[in-house]
Amino acid sequence: MSLSISYRSRVSSIDWLRGLIMMIMALDHCREYLPVNAFFSNPLDLAHPSYLLFFTRWVTHFCAPNFVFLAGISAYLSGLKKTTRQHRWFLFTRGLWLIFLELTVITFGLWFDIHFSFITLQVIWAIGISLLLLSALLGLPSYAILLLGVLIIAGHNLLDTIAPTEGSLLWISHQPGSLPIGSGRFLLNLYPFLAWAGILLTGYGVGALFRPQVSSAERKQWLASLGLGALLLFLIIRWINHYGDPSPWQSYSSFGITFLSFINTSKYPPSLLYTLMTLGPALLALSLLEGRNTGYFSWIEVYGKVPLFYYVLHFYLIHGLSVLLHLYQGISWENLNFQNGSAGVTPHVGLPIWGVYLAWLTVLAFLHPLCKAYGAFKKRQRHRLWSYL
Repeated sequence: MSLSISYRSRVSSIDWLRGLIMMIMALDHCREYLPVNAFFSNPLDLAHPSYLLFFTRWVTHFCAPNFVFLAGISAYLSGLKKTTRQHRWFLFTRGLWLIFLELTVITFGLWFDIHFSFITLQVIWAIGISLLLLSALLGLPSYAILLLGVLIIAGHNLLDTIAPTEGSLLWISHQPGSLPIGSGRFLLNLYPFLAWAGILLTGYGVGALFRPQVSSAERKQWLASLGLGALLLFLIIRWINHYGDPSPWQSYSSFGITFLSFINTSKYPPSLLYTLMTLGPALLALSLLEGRNTGYFSWIEVYGKVPLFYYVLHFYLIHGLSVLLHLYQGISWENLNFQNGSAGVTPHVGLPIWGVYLAWLTVLAFLHPLCKAYGAFKKRQRHRLWSYL
C-alpha cells in the first residue's frame, strides 16, 4: 500500500466521494422536477410530515456542502504543480468561468427560459466567487486559510438577525432573496456566498493533508478525528439549541417528528450546524476510503472525475425529462410556462415517488457511459484549457 500521494495521480477517495455526492444530487433534482406537485411543496414541512419525502430531501443536504468542500481540497491539490502566481491566476480565471457558466448555461438549464427572467445564483456561483476570494488569499499559509474558513463557518450565524438592504454586500453574501434587475427580470440569490466560501476555504486547508509528504496512516487519523469532532460538536451545539442555526429544534408529541426537527438544519445559507452535520460524515468517509480499493463500487468514481460535465448535463437531462413527461401526460407545449418561476412544471402533473427513484436510476445509467467517455477523452488532452472543463 502506498504511503503517499503522487503529484501526478488523482486521489481515488476524493473522486469516489464526489461521485457518490453527485449521484445523490441527481436524486434531489429528480425530486424537484419529476414528482407530482414537488415543485410547489416543501418535503421538510414538519406540520405535514412524510418520512419518505423528508429523507429523500434530507439526504441530499450532504451534496452542496461537500461538493464545495471537495472543490476546496481540489483547489489545494491543483496548486502542487504550480507556482503561487500560476495558481492564483488559475483559481481567479476558473472562478470567473464558473460564474459565467452559472449566469448563462446553468441558469438556462434550470428554467428553460430564453428570456432569462430568473438569473440564478446557486452552487457553481458559490464555488466561483469563493475561488476568487481564495486566489486573493494565496499568499497566506494553508493553516491560516483553514483558520479563516473555520471562523467564517463558526461565526456567520451572528449575522442572522441583521436585515440587509436589497442588493447590498450583506444581502449577496449572507441572506438569500430576489432582486429586480429590470422589467420582468430578477436575480435569485439562492446561495449567498459567505458561508460557502468558509466551507471552500476550510476544504483548501484540509487539502494539505493530501500532500505527498503526509503518510496514509497520518492522513487517515486526521480525517477521522476531524469527522468525529464535527459530529460531536453538532450534537452538543444542537442539543443546547441557542446558536448555530436560525431554526431551533422543537419537541413534539411524536419522538419521530422531534428527531426530524433535530436534524432539520438550515441550508440557505448553510448554518454552522448544517455544515457540521454534513461535513462530519464526509470526513469520516474520506478516512475510511483512504488507501482502500473500492472494488465493485469503483464505477462511482467515473462521475466524480468529471464534476462540471456531469453537473451541467444532469440538469438538462432531468429538466428535459420533466418537459417530456408533461407532454406525455397531456399538457400542450403552448401551456408550458417557462417564465413564471416554475420552470415549466405544472401542478398535478408528474410521477409517484417510486417513479422518481426509477427515473433517477435511469438518469444515472444514461450518464455513466457519457461521463466515462468524456473522462477518457479529457485525460488525453494536454492543453491547459481543458483544466477549466
